[in-house]
Formats: sequence, C-alpha cells, structure tokens
Amino acid sequence: MESNNLYHHFLKYLLFGLGIIMVIMSILSWFFPELFWINGEKMEQNIVTTLVFGVIGIICFPIFIAIKDKFVIVKLGCQNVIIKNGENERKINWMEVESLSLIQFVYPPLYKLKVEGDNKIYWFNTENQFINAGGFTRDTSEMVDLIKKKKRELGI
Repeated sequence: MESNNLYHHFLKYLLFGLGIIMVIMSILSWFFPELFWINGEKMEQNIVTTLVFGVIGIICFPIFIAIKDKFVIVKLGCQNVIIKNGENERKINWMEVESLSLIQFVYPPLYKLKVEGDNKIYWFNTENQFINAGGFTRDTSEMVDLIKKKKRELGI
C-alpha cells in the first residue's frame, strides 16, 4: 500500500501556489483595483489591501521551503516501510518506527512518522477515504488498517 501521489503533490505545493496567488493579487490590487469587487462595489486603490495580500504571499514562501522536504511517499508492507523523498528511497523495518500518528484537521488524512535515530519527522498521506466531522478526521482507507495493526502489535 502506497501513499496517493496526487494528494502528496497537492499538499506539498499548496503553500507555494497560495503564495504565488497572493502576490499576484497584491500586484493586481494596486495596479488594477477595478478588477476586484467587495460587497458589490469596485475596490479602490488601497495600500493596506495591497500590503496584506503581499505579506501573506511572501510569508507562504519561507514556510513552503521549511516544510516541503517533510512530505514523502510511504509504501507500507508487512515487514518494511519504504520512505520515498524525490529520488531518495529509504527502507526501514517496522521495529525502527518510533511514532506514527494521524494529524487532525488536515484532509485528506495526513500522518506523521518518526524513525528511531532520525531527527526528521516525515508527513505522508493515505487514500482519499475518510470521514470528516467538525474538523476531526477519521481515516477509512486500507492503509489505516495496517497502521493500526502494526501500532497495536509493536506498541508504537
């Protein structure tokens, strides 16, 4: 069972895309304010609006750079866990997994994985099979059955 590739890329590049959109909106709101409508009225040129869009966009870029390497594709097997980060592939035994837990309020379901002797925390997603109620996420994919089984067996 392997992480969903589409959702992996979506989650990994979400902040980068948001940053680009916000910077473009900032530029457009300064030079072409008539393109934006607020409460049925055309927006006027406003430095505050331009700065807010610009600052939010610029803040997204360093956050993206800081977390982009945390997103990996994970292939779970009965004996091993394979962690793929770009071209790098790391094969570990289930006994080396220090912690594995679901991150709430993020959907599709996103898990964090910590490997013994490694200071990095990896984030990976499962399939798009989940129940979301009030922000809390419950994963219903096949991958979660193996995760629960291994966590129970190994006391993770």
